[in-house]
Amino acid sequence: MSLKDLTAEKHDLAENTAFMKAVFEKKMPLSVWADFTYQKHIIYDMIELKADHYNLLADIQDIKKAKALEADALAMNPNKPKIRHAVASYYDYLSKLVDPKKIMAHVYVWHMGDLFGGQMIKQIIDAPHTALDFENANDLKTAIRAKLSDDMGDEANTAFDWAIKILKSYVTELSV
Repeated sequence: MSLKDLTAEKHDLAENTAFMKAVFEKKMPLSVWADFTYQKHIIYDMIELKADHYNLLADIQDIKKAKALEADALAMNPNKPKIRHAVASYYDYLSKLVDPKKIMAHVYVWHMGDLFGGQMIKQIIDAPHTALDFENANDLKTAIRAKLSDDMGDEANTAFDWAIKILKSYVTELSV
């Protein structure tokens, strides 16, 4: 079974959250998208810090997006939002990871998500998306895939669990 197959159920759950439905139904308030983009920068910052520590992304140019996410978020809203509890908890979880394969599983979920779904989102949400711009997307996908293995399935599903928890933390803002 491939990593994609091993995570298909969690991927579907993430795609079917109220947050993602609001995105694809073009009902996402820009203020919520700006907040999410800022929160995502916090997550990427730790994933990329951990990946750098283990030299996991050194040979993959243009994949690091934490700084671009922050710039995009601040372009939408110059006031830095409060870090959400779910994001702070996930950041703490990530900070304790010491297994390079587990760290790569989080790269897979988040960064590959931007390489695929993020490209659709760019067309839907009218906002700064420099973090979703990739010069060689196909090369990046190939380079990431070369670092993946099926034994990362459990941790990739854990990454999806965190993503779902974070997406669900927006339920109040989306029901207004």
